[in-house]
Amino acid sequence: MRAFTDARSAAQVRCPSGLSVFEEEIFRHLTEHVSAEGEFIDAYRQLVEAPDTPEAMRYLIGLLLEDEERHHRLLGQVVTALGNGVAWTSDPDAVPNLPCGAPDSALVEVTNRFLAAERADRRELRALRRKLRPFRDTTAWTLVVELLEHDTAKHIRLLTFIRDHAAIRLPS
Repeated sequence: MRAFTDARSAAQVRCPSGLSVFEEEIFRHLTEHVSAEGEFIDAYRQLVEAPDTPEAMRYLIGLLLEDEERHHRLLGQVVTALGNGVAWTSDPDAVPNLPCGAPDSALVEVTNRFLAAERADRRELRALRRKLRPFRDTTAWTLVVELLEHDTAKHIRLLTFIRDHAAIRLPS
């Protein structure tokens, strides 16, 4: 089973046989969400491509479009992973299972360095956003920096998850 890339393929995905009732519910919820999200992706794309959309709005809507396309892909990868679990297959387009075995101390060490860098970046972005306040009504700079702060928070969450799961693993 491959991850879907557009709303039409999401709507056509059949629920794999062998899923539990709970897994089937999750599968259907995700495929319906991705299908509905595809409509927003198309609408965002139309706005970005419309000649009468102001340049600044086109830029900001383009940021939304990038995020929605990534969300679409990620949810498709979760759906593919659900199907893989039943078929006992490994698809490169699926969210992989977490590793089992011994803790990975080298990964924990490098992840801690990345976490420190992201936390420093968070402080710098916060300070930059404050400095840009005089421009908040005439530019989108403060908004962009705020979005970067959200991305940095997401990076910290991802790195924390990686570190924690690299340090403590389930037995194989």
